[in-house]
Amino acid sequence: MADPRLNPTERTPQLQAVLLDRDGVLNVNRPDYVTRAEQWRWLPGALDACARLTGLGLRLAVVTNQAAVGHGLLTAHELDRIHDRMAADLAAVGVPRPVILHCPHPSAVGCSCRKPRPGLLTGVLERLQTLPARALLVGDHDTDLMAAAAAGCWSLHVRSGRGGPPAAHPGCLGSVPGLAEAAELITTLTATDWRRSPLPRAEGRHPGTARPREGARP
Repeated sequence: MADPRLNPTERTPQLQAVLLDRDGVLNVNRPDYVTRAEQWRWLPGALDACARLTGLGLRLAVVTNQAAVGHGLLTAHELDRIHDRMAADLAAVGVPRPVILHCPHPSAVGCSCRKPRPGLLTGVLERLQTLPARALLVGDHDTDLMAAAAAGCWSLHVRSGRGGPPAAHPGCLGSVPGLAEAAELITTLTATDWRRSPLPRAEGRHPGTARPREGARP
């Protein structure tokens, strides 16, 4: 079966959008969730990386599982405050407010929006009016990469959140330490054929609908 990211009429689709997981990619991943705006802490280099990506003409979006809402640990109003703070910090370095979509459901609900299912990604792509082949997701967990594969997007793993390089996933370009390195790689790749990553790929096969590995939140 052909890779859904490849457009047979366009050999090298232009990258238009970078979709970002939140916790562990943009901000410090707390084991007890970020439940107040005052708890927000940017990861080193992440803010400047966002500015670098938008400087390339790329649109940014944030796609994040926030089961704390469904568990009653975080209100929708406070989540908006957290994202308003994030957006204010981005605006201070010249980055427009990204499209932000979240899934509030615990995994037991079985919704279509919670990663590793692709609902958040397809929703963002619709808002951005961007084809999956022109989008790349940056995430810190297998569930992010599985969602990207299901949506037909490219992906890049960062080790700044919940673990080392994952097993291989369709469309994953590799693994880097953090968002700063991801932005550097994307800068290099957009100048050539961004689909051909120079990074070593993890061995293994895509787990499909396999249960997410340890470290995935309920």
